[in-house]
Amino acid sequence: MTTAGDGGERSLLDARLAHIQEGSDFPALSRQIIDTISLIDDDGSSLQRLANVVLREYSLTLSVVRTANTVHYRRTGRPIQSATHAMMMLGASTVRHLASSLLLFENYSKRSPVLRELMVLSLITANHAREVSARLSRGNPEEAHLCGMVRNLGEVLIACHFPDDYARIQERIHNGGQSLPGACHAVLGFRYEDLAVEVARHWGMPDVVVQGIRARVGASMSDTGAITAFSHDLTMAIYRRAPQSEGDDAAATGERAVHDVLERHALHVAITHDQAREAVEAALDETRELFSTARVPIDSKRLKALADASRLALGLSATPTGEWEIEAMADHDQLGSPALRRRLRQELESKVLSQGGADLGEVVLLALEGALRGGPFHRAIFCMLTPDRTRLTARSGLGAGVEALMTKFDFPMTNRGGPVVALVQQRQPTYVPVDRVPSPQDARWAQQLGIGQYGIFPLMVADRLVGCLYVDRAPREPVPDRVTREYTQSLSVLVEKALEARRAGATAKSSASSVASSVASSATATLTPDAKSALVLRVLRGEAVEVVAASAGVASTQLESWRVAFLEGAMARLGGAAGDPAAG
Repeated sequence: MTTAGDGGERSLLDARLAHIQEGSDFPALSRQIIDTISLIDDDGSSLQRLANVVLREYSLTLSVVRTANTVHYRRTGRPIQSATHAMMMLGASTVRHLASSLLLFENYSKRSPVLRELMVLSLITANHAREVSARLSRGNPEEAHLCGMVRNLGEVLIACHFPDDYARIQERIHNGGQSLPGACHAVLGFRYEDLAVEVARHWGMPDVVVQGIRARVGASMSDTGAITAFSHDLTMAIYRRAPQSEGDDAAATGERAVHDVLERHALHVAITHDQAREAVEAALDETRELFSTARVPIDSKRLKALADASRLALGLSATPTGEWEIEAMADHDQLGSPALRRRLRQELESKVLSQGGADLGEVVLLALEGALRGGPFHRAIFCMLTPDRTRLTARSGLGAGVEALMTKFDFPMTNRGGPVVALVQQRQPTYVPVDRVPSPQDARWAQQLGIGQYGIFPLMVADRLVGCLYVDRAPREPVPDRVTREYTQSLSVLVEKALEARRAGATAKSSASSVASSVASSATATLTPDAKSALVLRVLRGEAVEVVAASAGVASTQLESWRVAFLEGAMARLGGAAGDPAAG
C-alpha cells in the first residue's frame, strides 16, 4: 500500500488541496480560523480581537456564553450574559478552541443536506470528546472538542468540493463492499485523514489536533488523541453503522457495536457503560441547544432519529415524541431585545460597582458589546483624549471591519477634527441624522468611511471631557429609536463611573504615597545620630536594608545614604588616626 509520502500520492493530494484553496469561500474561512488560532494570549489586545471573531457569528456568541455558564466554568451564582465576560472567565485558549470548532460547523453545515449530515455527526463527535474528557478529568475539554470536530474534516472537504467523487466513494462502500480506506484510495489516491492533516497544518492548528486526526486504537496517543479516537468510533458505532442484514435487530446490533468500541478502547480510555451513556446523552443535548440558536435547517424528526439511535444502542427505550422539538430562540438571546439589553447593562453595572474594583479594559469591552448586541449597532468604538488633550484617538472597538475604521479615528481637537470632534465638544449625546443634519463636509467624511449613521456619546469625568463612545449602523438599517439611544447613553454613563473610579484610585494612591513620604520624613527628623548609627550597624551585620528601614519607618534609600556616610566617616577617622603620632 502506498503512503502519503509517496510521490504519486503526494501529487494527487497537492492537486486536491490546491483546488480547495482556490475556492471562492475557503480563503475567507481560512483567514477566520488562522486569526482565531493565532490569538493565544489573555491580554486585552487578544481579547478584543477574539471578541470580534466570536461576535461575528451569532450562534458562536451564544455558545461561548453557554459554555461559561456551565458548572465547570462559572465561579459565581449569577448567570453570564456577555460574550466578552464569558471570554474573560474561560480564557483565550478555551475560547479559541471553541470558536475554531464552531466556525467549521457554521461554514459547512448550511451548504447541502449531505454536508449538514456530516457536520451534525462531526459536532456530535466533538461533543462526545468534550464530555468524555470532562468526565474522566483527562486533557482539556475544549481542546478535545476541537479535535473531535476536525477528526472528520477530510471527508467534509471532499464532500463539499468534490461531490461526484464523494458519491463514488459512498457507492463503493455501501454497494461494493469496500472498506473506507480502500474506497478512498481507489477514487482519490489517498485517505481522508491525509487531506485533513494538510488543511489543519495550513490553518496553524495545534499539533494535538493533527495527532487527533490520525489517532487510532493501538497506536501511541496522548490523552486527547485517545479520547478523540474513542469519540469518533463511538459516533460511528451509534450513527453510522454498516447496513444491517435482513432480520437483524437494530437495538441488538447497536448495543454490540457500542460494546465493541468500549472493549477496543478500554486500555486507553477506561470509561464505563454508564459514563458513556451520560456522555452520549449530554452530547445530544448540546447538539440540540446549538440547533435552537444556530438557525441550521435540521428538523425535529432528524434529531429524534439521532436520539432514538443513541438510546437503542445504549440499551434504553426510545425518547418521547415531543422531547426533541427544537425550542424557539429565547427572548433574552434576541439582538436588541429589551431582555438582552437589561441583562447586558446589569452585567456591566455589576462589573463597574464590584468591590474589588473594575479593570477599565474589561469595562470598556463589556460596554462595547452591550452597544453591539443590545443596540444593536454595526460597530462600537471607545475613544480617549491623549494626555496632552490635543487629539482624540480610538482605543478599542468591536464590530465588522472595526479594526480598519479605528485606524481613521485619530482627530486633532481643533476645528479641523471633523464631525466627531465637533460633536464631542458639544458634550451632549448626539445621533446623526436624528439630532443633527450633517453638513456637506460631514456627509462627505461619513461617505468616505462607509458610515451611514452614527452616534457620539461624550464621556465626562469631574466635568471634564475625557473621550467618547461611538456607535454606527449601516446606511440601509433603521435609525435607532429614542429608547435605543437612551440605552446606549446609559452604557456610556457606566463607563464614566469606571473612569471616575480609576481617577479616584489614582488620587488616593498619590495621597497615600505623600502621607508615607511625610511619615518617613518625620521619622527621619526625630532620629538621633546614635539611632541612625544603630540602624546602619544592623545593616552591616547582614540584615536587609528594606527590613531595617521598614522597622524604623524610614525610606530604604535614606538608610542606604546613612550607611555610605557612616563608612566614609569611619574611613576618614581611621586615616586621621594613622597620621597622628600620639595615636595608639
